Amino acid sequence: MDTTNMADTTIKSGITKANQYGMAPLKPINYVVYGMGNFASQLSWTMVSTYLSIFYTDVFGLGTGAVALLMLIAKVWDGINDPMMGTIMERTHTKHGRFRPYIVVGAVFLVIFTILTFTVPGFGGPAKLAYAYITYIGLGMSYTMTNVPYLALPIVMTRDPKEVNRLNAAQMMGMTIGQIILNLSVLRLVEWFGHGDQKAGYHSTAIVLALIALPLFWAVAALSKERINVKKEDQGSVIEGLKLIAKNRNLVCALTYSMFNMFGMLGRISVAVFFYMHVVGDMKHITIFMMMQMIVGTLVMPLAPKLCMKYGKRNIGIVSMLIQGLSLIIIFFGPSTNVAFNFVMMIIYGFGYIAGPSGAGMIVDAIDDFDLKYGYRNDGMAFSFSGMATKIGTALANSTFLVIMGLYGYDSMFALKGQLEGATDPGIIASLTDQITHIQFGINMCANLLPGIVFLIGIIPLLIYNLDKPGYMDKVRDGLTDRDACK
Repeated sequence: MDTTNMADTTIKSGITKANQYGMAPLKPINYVVYGMGNFASQLSWTMVSTYLSIFYTDVFGLGTGAVALLMLIAKVWDGINDPMMGTIMERTHTKHGRFRPYIVVGAVFLVIFTILTFTVPGFGGPAKLAYAYITYIGLGMSYTMTNVPYLALPIVMTRDPKEVNRLNAAQMMGMTIGQIILNLSVLRLVEWFGHGDQKAGYHSTAIVLALIALPLFWAVAALSKERINVKKEDQGSVIEGLKLIAKNRNLVCALTYSMFNMFGMLGRISVAVFFYMHVVGDMKHITIFMMMQMIVGTLVMPLAPKLCMKYGKRNIGIVSMLIQGLSLIIIFFGPSTNVAFNFVMMIIYGFGYIAGPSGAGMIVDAIDDFDLKYGYRNDGMAFSFSGMATKIGTALANSTFLVIMGLYGYDSMFALKGQLEGATDPGIIASLTDQITHIQFGINMCANLLPGIVFLIGIIPLLIYNLDKPGYMDKVRDGLTDRDACK
């Protein structure tokens, strides 16, 4: 068998397919570097989403109610400024593109505010709370400035749906690999740097991770060329853009699905540490629990582009939401304290990551379909609304779950455990045990039952989305290619 001829045929086939859209094919380095961008994001995002709640309550010294309100206000504002960022970058026209300049600048601010957020100031009272608000809101705005243009890059790098799927799969793999490494290393780094002082440990860990992220973001900006441009004269007003976003039903469905998906996933992550610490009660395996689903997700993610092309992004999304939702609900009603049971269920839950690129892919399809029908390409604004949906969903999840935990009495958990250790009277022991069990029920509900229900609700917008008809999007992109060739 002539393998050389086979390789030549494969290469020619790839070039021919790419030329259908008027562009040379992307190279492997493009996928690798683009995936590194979400890895870099996790060095801040996973640090925040996984450990900030427990940092604020157990190290910084805030109550659960104060943390819940802080996260709600900060994340809602963070979500609101996403469309503002989308509007700005859509109307930016430089020789380096519309999106990449913001990644270069935003990454610097992201490094600074990641470090400041995990710094405990040397003062207390209202000033300390104000410091938490300023640094956390600043971190969110820096993340918006970096991540909104980053997530929008695939739609200006290529028109080939297979390449878009691969880019989105690469960034999802970057996300899961980053989450795995963070969950393996953060607590160990905190302990190693702090030598028993958690304040110093978190601060030093944040510095190291933030400085690693900076060159990775700059590499993405340097190598992810923007090849689809929008002329100034082809852009309408901001108000017109907002109206067209609302008019794009499939885009609204994709954004709503993404919001519920992130609400369930990141909301669960934000309280999972509490669950493993206080319900499962197995600190020895906490790192394994936190990363197991991510390891499975990383292994199945390379299959996602082919599955999405074969069965449709919407259908893969539905299967994913069923897997994740039912897995968490089973954990809640099952033997929640059993280590082996939790281990197995997290493996099953991890298969839900198979839909990683589906949400972004459906947004791209909705943008292209709308562009062909109405001649308006609001890609920056669309992806900024995706960021807004994610952040508002996360804010609601974090705040809701922390408030519920507070209502169940989490703030008194450590005191109750301390009293139980020193108690000898059977009646007092029984009373304290009942109170702790009550709090554990609330934590279990926030970590498993509520996110599981949210995942199942997220199936509803997927049932309305209707761009997955066989061959439909191929015709749309052929139409766009022909239209642009005539300009």
